[in-house]
Amino acid sequence: MEGLAPPLELLTCVKRAVEKGQSVKQGVLYYIKKNEGEFPAVVTQWLALLQQGYDPKDCVQGLSSLHRRTLLQILERGLRGEAIHGVLVRLEEELIEACQDEITNKIARLPFVMLVPLLIFQFPAFLMLLFGPLLQNFFHSLGAG
Repeated sequence: MEGLAPPLELLTCVKRAVEKGQSVKQGVLYYIKKNEGEFPAVVTQWLALLQQGYDPKDCVQGLSSLHRRTLLQILERGLRGEAIHGVLVRLEEELIEACQDEITNKIARLPFVMLVPLLIFQFPAFLMLLFGPLLQNFFHSLGAG
């Protein structure tokens, strides 16, 4: 699952654990143990707050992504004992669609981004080729006159 979006990877780990008959907590712990980075650290903090009996609302609200917040809220319900498999399946479809939309947007922007090296490196070289002989003739005619 290298290269997956972090919330999609967490969702997949939890969904797989639930389908194996394990608890939601075991799926979350497997995700935390297996991954490193910013989102697993947030998930670790979120799980620690839940286990200590605190309200993790501030931790969840600090996330910028709506999908990440929604996923943690659904997992919180699952940790409290609610059945969340159907919700996880629907959220997985939405996350996959959101990832595909993001990929499509980045691919659509790529030609414009690739114009930057063209303008920075190749355009000045083209101008030198174009104006070089003209400038050489101009300076030669000034010096001969």
